Amino acid sequence: MTYKKKNKKYQHLLDDFIELSHKFDIKIIQDKGNFNGDSCMLFSDNVVVINKHKPLEQRLHILAKCFSKMNLDNVYIKPVLRDLIDNIELDNEYVA
Repeated sequence: MTYKKKNKKYQHLLDDFIELSHKFDIKIIQDKGNFNGDSCMLFSDNVVVINKHKPLEQRLHILAKCFSKMNLDNVYIKPVLRDLIDNIELDNEYVA
């Protein structure tokens, strides 16, 4: 797979995660800084912060890790996203 096609695929997955976040009333913040990203509670709102300067693959890993902590049993999720979320290892930190 070429870099351009791979990047486009990852961008679609990122868009799918953003769409999924709306179902759960989760705010995804993409910003720059000296951090990798993770989920947090901010004033009782669910927020996921991801570093927009990190590779798309790493951002997807962070999102999958955050969603894997949630109960998604009765929610329709696109199969490709479900696979990403189900296969994530919570204790395995991504290293870029």
